Amino acid sequence: MAQDPPGTAAASAAPAPVSPPAPVSPPAAPACTACIPALSPVELVLDTEVGSKISKTGDTFAFHLARAIVIDGREVVPAGSAGQGEVIHAKKAGGSGTAGELVLAARFLVVGSQHLRLRSMHIAQQSADAIGKIDAFNAATVMSPVPVALIGFALTGSNSVFPKGTPAIAKTAEAFPVPAPAGSSPAADQTHPQASPPGGE
Repeated sequence: MAQDPPGTAAASAAPAPVSPPAPVSPPAAPACTACIPALSPVELVLDTEVGSKISKTGDTFAFHLARAIVIDGREVVPAGSAGQGEVIHAKKAGGSGTAGELVLAARFLVVGSQHLRLRSMHIAQQSADAIGKIDAFNAATVMSPVPVALIGFALTGSNSVFPKGTPAIAKTAEAFPVPAPAGSSPAADQTHPQASPPGGE
């Protein structure tokens, strides 16, 4: 009786290779149905004086929301809401005529227990030392190893000063879910009531 060559039976019994399971994509995040859209403009007012001579890199400064943020006719962030910014860079004017430098970043507005992140600030200089308009200047790639949220860049022939009460404009950095009205359910907050027909109850 013929015998199989050594090793043939073991080879026949070896299991077939099993392909790894295909990766499963995570479910897509639900769309934000009641949000402050990203890049929405917001009006701010400085509550702290800042300047190239009096401020230091790393200092924080306060501001507040000048005009309420309204979504679908509902006030979602009231005027007066507090916010915080940061001095990214400050340098005094030099005695030889070197310009003073000031880079400011508005970080967030406080909304309830959350922070609404901001970016793209424009700030107006209204002091006797510096008059004019300062354009947004993205200094993140020049002066910081990490992305900077909101930059306003001031560079004048003298020391730049932004007194308390100076107005500024910024934008929201991302879509921000708004708080639900008191006493409403999430489902109700995501729907818009239909107007009653004339003469209806």
